[in-house]
Amino acid sequence: MNTGLKLKIKRREKGLNQQQLGKAIGVSRQSVSFYERNKMYPSIKTMKKTCKELDATPEELFFGEE
Repeated sequence: MNTGLKLKIKRREKGLNQQQLGKAIGVSRQSVSFYERNKMYPSIKTMKKTCKELDATPEELFFGEE
């Protein structure tokens, strides 16, 4: 499963829309959309915030396999 799809699934499991996640991690809704479509990747700082917000490890979301 690709990174974008993992992010999207985890975000939805948490009941967040792209706008809410973006606000929580300090980026725009468009950036979240780009991350989920694998058009752009977050900085390390944003990855950490995303993992914290989604209660996931970096390996789960960005580096590891399913």
